[in-house]
Amino acid sequence: MSRDGAQRLSSLSREANPKNFLLQPRVVVDFDLLRRIGGLNFRDLGGHPAADGRRTRPGMVYRSAHLAHLNSQGPHPLESIRLRTLITLQSRLEVRHLGPPRAEFLESGVRWEHIPIGDTWFREDGFHKIDTQPGNEHLVILTEFRNDWQMFFKLLAERDVYPLLFHCSAGRDRTGVGAAMLLEMLGVSRERIVADFLVSNETFPKMPLGADQLTPIFEMIDENGGIEGFMHEVLGLDATDVEVIRADLLENAA
Repeated sequence: MSRDGAQRLSSLSREANPKNFLLQPRVVVDFDLLRRIGGLNFRDLGGHPAADGRRTRPGMVYRSAHLAHLNSQGPHPLESIRLRTLITLQSRLEVRHLGPPRAEFLESGVRWEHIPIGDTWFREDGFHKIDTQPGNEHLVILTEFRNDWQMFFKLLAERDVYPLLFHCSAGRDRTGVGAAMLLEMLGVSRERIVADFLVSNETFPKMPLGADQLTPIFEMIDENGGIEGFMHEVLGLDATDVEVIRADLLENAA
C-alpha cells in the first residue's frame, strides 16, 4: 500500500525517547484492521471495452485484498472460481503476520507465486517507505520495484496461467498499480482505469483514493512513447510478452 494508505491504516507509536518520536514518527501497520478486510475489494477485470472493438475477457483476471481470511457475509465469489494461479504482492512480513492465502484457494494444483513488492518498506519496527514527493505515492510503488513488476507481467505472459488472481493486503495500492498497468496494456480507456482504481473507496470510504494518484504513472507511460515503449524500456518486457497477454485477455465485443 502507499505510505499515505499505510498511515491511515495504522497508528503512530512513541519510542522510549519522546524527542525521537517528534523527529521520526514510526508508522506501525494495523494488522488487526487488515485482517478484517480479507477477501474484500474483490472484482473481475473483465468486461471493460478496449481498443479496436474488443473488450477484456471476463473470468480471466481478478483482483482482491488478501486471502488469509474471508470476511464477506455469505458465499464469497472466489468459492465458485477454479483458479489456476494466485499471485501475492504482499511483503514477506505481511504474509508472516496475516498468513498466506487460505488452504482451499491453493488446492487442486493452484499455482501460488509470491512477488513481495514493498518488501524493503515493511519491517518489524514499522513501515519505512522512501521519501516521496506529494502525488507520487503510487508512482514509487512502480519505480522502486521494477524487477518485481517485470516478474509479474512475465508470469501473466505464460500460457495456461488463467484464471488468475492477484492481491496485496488491502487490494488497493500495489494491486491498483498492477491493475492500472495491465488495463492500459489491454487498451482500456484511462477513464475506466481510474474508475476501477476508485472502486476501492467502497471498501475504504474513510481513506479514499483520488483519481490524480495514477496521473504520474500515466505520464511515465506517455514519456516512453506509450504502453509498448513503457513495458520495454521501464519494465524490460519483450513485444511478444505484450502480444501473448493481449491474446489471452482480449476478445471481440459481442
